[in-house]
Amino acid sequence: MDTIDLLNLKLWFSRYCKSFASDNKEEEKNYALKELHSLNVSANMLSIAQATLQNRNKVLIAEVIGLLHDIGRFPQYAQYRTFRDSDSVNHGRLGAEVIKEKNVLATLSPDEQELILAAVKFHNAYAIPPGLDPEKKFFLKMIRDADKLDIWRVFAEYYEKDPSERESAAGLGLPDRPEYSDNVLACLTEKRLSRLSDLKTLNDFGIMQLTWVYDLNFPVSFRLASERSHIDRIISILPRTENISRAVSSLKQHMNNRAS
Repeated sequence: MDTIDLLNLKLWFSRYCKSFASDNKEEEKNYALKELHSLNVSANMLSIAQATLQNRNKVLIAEVIGLLHDIGRFPQYAQYRTFRDSDSVNHGRLGAEVIKEKNVLATLSPDEQELILAAVKFHNAYAIPPGLDPEKKFFLKMIRDADKLDIWRVFAEYYEKDPSERESAAGLGLPDRPEYSDNVLACLTEKRLSRLSDLKTLNDFGIMQLTWVYDLNFPVSFRLASERSHIDRIISILPRTENISRAVSSLKQHMNNRAS
């Protein structure tokens, strides 16, 4: 893979996004959300790759994975009007299918194509699937980190918007109520990932996103998360309870330790 391949894939991505253009303001907001997110995740992948890889070719592949990781979100929303996989389709698997169907990676080697497709297909899995070869596993860890770094931005902004201005699909249909679920907070306290199926409110969604800190893989990812205000902004919208405060204090200590 070379720089020309990357530029051509960026052009294809831009055209693909434009193919979903809509006169409906709400639909356009949701598509725009995913287009910007994909560009930001690609930039995050570049930052992580430059800190962890020496091979320029591999850095380019990382950028492409970031760019294409959520390509399945566009046909998902077009058909189902939701970003909730459990109510529609697995967007990672759909993205890999789109890439193969459109022959997007035709100019790349078979090994490069396989690497990108695996990262796109499994980036949204609850956990990294067993049995992947070391290189696929490494790139999958990178995209999972890069994705989280921008999702925190997306939802920090979402929570701070007036409800009438929010992207309708971003909140996964969860009600904006003051309560939260004890079992979701228990995941944060116990430093383990929560599941989407456990969520009942937007507060649960915010707490779940904080559990992702314990799934980051690279020191550079922790440094980027610490340098940005997104996690603190999400924390600020949560109820100010003693249990949440204790869990947040432990989370921040973990971030500081891993960023150094």
